[in-house]
Amino acid sequence: MAGERVIPPGPPRALSWHGPRTLAWGLVATPRPALALLLLVAALVRLPLLLTPGYDVHDYRVWARIVSETGVGGAYGATYPPPVSWFNYPPLYLYALRATGLVYHALRPDGAWDDQLLAALLKAGPVAAELALGLLLYRFVSRHRTARLALGAAAAYLFNPAIAWNTAYWGGIDAFHALFLTAALCAATERRPALAWPLATLAVGAKLLALPGALATVPPALRGRALRRVPPAALAAAGVGLLLAAPVLLRGEFGALVDAMFRNLGNMPVASANAHNLWWLVTLGDGWRPDTTPIAPGLDYRRVGLLLFALCAAAALLALWRRPGDRAAILDTGAFLGYAFFILTTEAHENWPFAAFAPLVAVAALRPRAGYRALYAALSLTFLFNLALHDPPLRDLLGPGFNGIAGALGLVNAAAQCALFGWWASLLVRDGRGGG
Repeated sequence: MAGERVIPPGPPRALSWHGPRTLAWGLVATPRPALALLLLVAALVRLPLLLTPGYDVHDYRVWARIVSETGVGGAYGATYPPPVSWFNYPPLYLYALRATGLVYHALRPDGAWDDQLLAALLKAGPVAAELALGLLLYRFVSRHRTARLALGAAAAYLFNPAIAWNTAYWGGIDAFHALFLTAALCAATERRPALAWPLATLAVGAKLLALPGALATVPPALRGRALRRVPPAALAAAGVGLLLAAPVLLRGEFGALVDAMFRNLGNMPVASANAHNLWWLVTLGDGWRPDTTPIAPGLDYRRVGLLLFALCAAAALLALWRRPGDRAAILDTGAFLGYAFFILTTEAHENWPFAAFAPLVAVAALRPRAGYRALYAALSLTFLFNLALHDPPLRDLLGPGFNGIAGALGLVNAAAQCALFGWWASLLVRDGRGGG
């Protein structure tokens, strides 16, 4: 493809995705001193933010207490105190909650499960996953480009203020599924579905939001010689899913798990839950309007949004099908589909694009002249604005007089994010025609 440096065949320089131990190797191999310093500084920058209350951390504290009492297997059938009504994530985060609860109980045996220590511990896990993502980006990019470019890619991700805002400040757990999704996409670039699909299963097992991006691991596995690897890959993915759900199955609560997952559709039946996306524009900032609002006979906001995403996903996956060996295209498609789900569907929250940024950094490193660096910078800025304009402490600090300004800025930001989505789509089309 024009503009890309072709890597000649040969043994991997730093990392190969040839087996189940590869991810661990890529994350723990001794980094260069500059990378070690980068990770240390990134950790230190986040450290003070662990002492802030967080956003969704209130729910996570309740979940941690419940899981400590019921175990992982009983979380879906437990009774939760209002306003926390249920556990609506797949099982993987339950293990993180259980581990966090054990640490908290060891440090504070008589703790009330509602203090800042627990909040900090709950943030620490996602922050660690975020640092691991930076290391994963370095290992992947250094294999296919230079170590200097890899260090820049890791820095661009770790020092992205929107990423740190969502995880260390708000306490969001998106770094978990972002880590496994990015690793799955990287494995897919090597046509290793037996590794990519289990990793994708872990990503979806952390958050269902990983599913759109995980679709990009499928076309490379179904083309050419990789097809013979599909049955073992499917079995490995099924095995990982079974292991994740094993405690729930043993408690006889698999039905409660399935019910919890399906309840996510319509869980917050609004056009936009603070996401500056297409529906924020359509409603002129009245995103909390019901997404069952009719547009035409038989069509409402929700159905139209899902239809738009389905069409977008079909087009992107068809384009990827035609070039399954293009590493950048696999990462690009995975990141794009995650962002498309945020832009086009209803019920979206402001943090939903999080997992798109790590693979997009890798694309920018692999295609340095294709406009992806500018796209990454622009998307980072609009993502930060989306988070900041709906940050409760910031809104309280600025007072009610800021509400009108925030509303106008939100519409501008929504228009900008939709325009950037269109630009991204045009880059995919152009690259598919050989112009990347």
